[in-house]
Amino acid sequence: MTAPRHALPLVTQHASGEEIAVRIQQVLASRGLTLADVSRESRLHYGENRVHHISHHFYADVRTKSFSPRIEQVLAFSAITNYRLVDWLAVFGFRLDELSSLAASLPAERTRLLDTQVYDDEARIAWFRSKSFRGPLPPIAPLGEVLEPGPLPQLKSLLPRGPSPFLYAKVGRQDAFAFPDLLPGSIVRVDTRLSRKPSVAVSQPLYLVEHSNGLTCCRLHISKGNLLTLRSTELPYAEVALQLGRDARILGTLDLEFRFLAKTPSPEVPRKLALFWNPQPLPLLSTTRGFSQLAAEGRSRVGLSLREASARSRRIAEVLGDERFFCARATLAAYEQNGAPPHHIHKILAVCVLYSVTFREALGAVGGRVDKLGQEPIPRPIFESRPNLSSRAREQRQSDLGTKGFLSDLMEEFEEIPLFLRNSLAALTGLSHLSLRDVVWLGGNRASFHLNLTGAVLAAVNGREKKPPLMGKGVLRDQPLYLLLHRDGSYLCARCTLEGKALVIHPFADGFEQPVRLRNGVDAEVVGKLAALLRKL
Repeated sequence: MTAPRHALPLVTQHASGEEIAVRIQQVLASRGLTLADVSRESRLHYGENRVHHISHHFYADVRTKSFSPRIEQVLAFSAITNYRLVDWLAVFGFRLDELSSLAASLPAERTRLLDTQVYDDEARIAWFRSKSFRGPLPPIAPLGEVLEPGPLPQLKSLLPRGPSPFLYAKVGRQDAFAFPDLLPGSIVRVDTRLSRKPSVAVSQPLYLVEHSNGLTCCRLHISKGNLLTLRSTELPYAEVALQLGRDARILGTLDLEFRFLAKTPSPEVPRKLALFWNPQPLPLLSTTRGFSQLAAEGRSRVGLSLREASARSRRIAEVLGDERFFCARATLAAYEQNGAPPHHIHKILAVCVLYSVTFREALGAVGGRVDKLGQEPIPRPIFESRPNLSSRAREQRQSDLGTKGFLSDLMEEFEEIPLFLRNSLAALTGLSHLSLRDVVWLGGNRASFHLNLTGAVLAAVNGREKKPPLMGKGVLRDQPLYLLLHRDGSYLCARCTLEGKALVIHPFADGFEQPVRLRNGVDAEVVGKLAALLRKL
């Protein structure tokens, strides 16, 4: 799909303090307020609770290079102006949706849950509508043949109406129990409606299981007494018996895999998971955790030492271009041991990304009250430079969402769209400008020409890589796949190599009965190399 435009311009880590101060002034002016008014109101609202007070010299503070706003101050701005907290955070340069995307795109040593919340649901994104298509849909077709640019809906119109039944997790390279069925770095969807104990001795589906060593995607063996064993498909992980309900929880059944072929890390079996380990009882589920408990449990779940977590925060600071996101080892230790949570937003958000904690969880753990916060969005013209749609154009574009066709059928089949991934597709696929012509529908293809293509529905194609190798190297599952266009206009996804001027299509699984040789550029041409796949499990 086309990567949507950013909902809010980058008033971020790279914006100067002067620019942020001007933006704050514009927002306050839209409410007929000055900084002096807000400073006075903050003292009236919060009394002796000085951490919420907005000083008269706040603009001067913002212009200081090392300044990091306290979360309590941003909460005060929201409550006094009746503007949403997510918008005020964006004013200060913190786009929560961007940080969720960063967490999804960073390498994962251990399997971790992803923050799927869409925070700025008022934002409009580029979207599509179905083209009229005569005849049956081909087994393989570029999305540009069945979809076209369409509406600019608000994100909230694309979100499920009720609570989502799905979790999403990123498979770590150190706990790849299901390799090669799942690859390290893949993102999987987990259906929590299917979280019951398997009824057979060895289960065929893949499950997401939580235990004292973190999270694992794997098949399960259930024996008498509700003893559960995590079964490794190929790698030599220790098979430890866990008491279901005490040592382990089944979070759900995997039904989709987003497999990224351009940057697949090699799996690793660390000593901690290769040797038999003693399972510990899982902590009771609680909605009222303090920050020290939240940080300690989060770090344990993602399998990071304090040193490793600090090094990872350095990477986050480098990616975001802001040293204030760095957390020293001693700082992270203090969050867990002293019970004193961070109050500066850079540190709170760094912990969210490090430990796969949602911002809402972190906000509750630091004691941020949300019951009296603003509810209205900050006017879009303050954020957006492009003109607003007229009401008539907005109604017309909104009506396009209800158009029947390929898109509505696809959305109905998959139940929901993982919109939280919209800003991380470029980093995950290695394609900086992903568009309709780069994505291919594979859902009608009945033959499997490669292990990676089993259950494949969509593929992202790198059109810059059109030259297959002269010969295959390594195991079959690591061989690159290509999209080919035949002279008759039909498409094929398969492994191929070059032999002189011939393209050799290699058989695999239930695909061809024998290799096929085609004249390169005459009988068929290479459209590009597959960079990512969406597969049904």
